Amino acid sequence: MKKYFLLLLFPLFLLASCGGSKDQVYAQRRDLTQAVYASGKLYPKNDYKVFARLPGYVQEIHVRVGDTVRVGDPLITIRSEVSEINVEVAKNQYDLARNNASESGPLINTLVKDVDAARAKYLLDSTTATRYGNLLAQNATSKQQADQAQTQFEMSRAALLKAQSNLQNTRARLRTESENARLQFDAQTSNRSDYVITAAVAGRVYDVVSKVGELVNTQQSLFEIGDATNFEVELSVDETDVSLLKFNQQVVYAIDAYENTAFSGVLTEVYPRISAGNKTARVIGSIAVPDNIQVFAGLSVEANIVIAERKNVLVIPREYLQPGSTVRIKGSEQPVPVKTGVSDLQFVEIVSGLNEKDELIK
Repeated sequence: MKKYFLLLLFPLFLLASCGGSKDQVYAQRRDLTQAVYASGKLYPKNDYKVFARLPGYVQEIHVRVGDTVRVGDPLITIRSEVSEINVEVAKNQYDLARNNASESGPLINTLVKDVDAARAKYLLDSTTATRYGNLLAQNATSKQQADQAQTQFEMSRAALLKAQSNLQNTRARLRTESENARLQFDAQTSNRSDYVITAAVAGRVYDVVSKVGELVNTQQSLFEIGDATNFEVELSVDETDVSLLKFNQQVVYAIDAYENTAFSGVLTEVYPRISAGNKTARVIGSIAVPDNIQVFAGLSVEANIVIAERKNVLVIPREYLQPGSTVRIKGSEQPVPVKTGVSDLQFVEIVSGLNEKDELIK
């Protein structure tokens, strides 16, 4: 790949050849532009591909290629029997847990009855223990019978406390299980909404890949959506030229589909990575598209990234520059050393060592 080339495609950079007669060549002053060649594709800004979060069958497609969409507009509805079953299972589990946690639920109702029974026995044993205590004070009963009544009372009190604690702990556990079941049900219901995929950004639908009835998965692109009016160009630049690139450098584009139209923009991004496969760097450039031109995503683009412009500089044809940065001048037996500047495919800037009166020879 050539490092620089003359922007002959665009009138802005047309350069006249060095003057003189057919047999006489002199250094001349002219404007010189140095550029780096790049090639790539044109894409809408904010271009992104839409994927399904969960697998399923396409039930309905809500947009067509070329439609404009707003954020939140539905794009596609996907149906999954597995998802519907999961929702139904989660609902059943939630209903069961909610019923168990209610005061009228069978488990809570049984424990409440256990507490009532323990309380009734506690009250009875309390009365019995009190009565035997009074009888013992009157020497109307033995101490052994009074102690037995007191022991039974204490056991009834412990049983009541245990039944009450069991009721409270079971209530708390069942409420927690009910809340967890509700959250699981909400999660499954939310997953169902994932099957109606909506637009994440406003723009135009550039591609619809899926069809109604097809089985789709999470690895399959369903749509391509991007900005409807703003575009950018993704370019590949040879690794030997990357160090010459800077942000906001002017870029001039040629698109085969529009041979008589010049497009321009600036360099907006330079990725700091060289591809191991083709030894190129990825760069992004803006592009101004006239209102009367309709461009298409994926168009092939050739570009010139302008890295240097010289006004009214002294130049000579490249073929007259000898190895070691020397030139041959008529009347001089030895090659004359010169200092060069920027160059393109035809001309080389001469910074010092020549003037416009020196006639060049090969």
